[in-house]
Amino acid sequence: MHTRKFGWAEKLGLAGAAITAAGALTLGVTAAQAAPSSAGMSATVVHVVTRAPIGKMLANDKGLSLYTAPGACTGSCLGIWPPLVMPKGATLPLGAKCLSTAAFGKSGRQVTYHGKRLYMFYMDSGSSVKGQNVGGFKAASVTSSCP
Repeated sequence: MHTRKFGWAEKLGLAGAAITAAGALTLGVTAAQAAPSSAGMSATVVHVVTRAPIGKMLANDKGLSLYTAPGACTGSCLGIWPPLVMPKGATLPLGAKCLSTAAFGKSGRQVTYHGKRLYMFYMDSGSSVKGQNVGGFKAASVTSSCP
């Protein structure tokens, strides 16, 4: 299996690794990040927000911007781009049209939008969209129809 390498990840070096670890801890990269507004097997995990310069896009329950990847994000990439995962026991993501899930880890489910996995950027806070175009990641812009 070929995994795309992100040149910017290598440029971060050891200082970046420390920042990445701290960012992952700050973000609380666990299943709880997905907003347990769950009722049975469903959970509201995203909200549609309006952010400059993107327009309508997806954010998680804490308001952090969500992004899609240009390829596979595994290993150290996940420290910079934490995945949006479903709360334990929930399988149906709610909050916008075109949401689904894909297998993640041994027993988790990662939220997808139009079939693309959703991630947060470790440097985002509040309503920032600092991850736009970093390493090819794009803000999850809301579209009117599902494929």
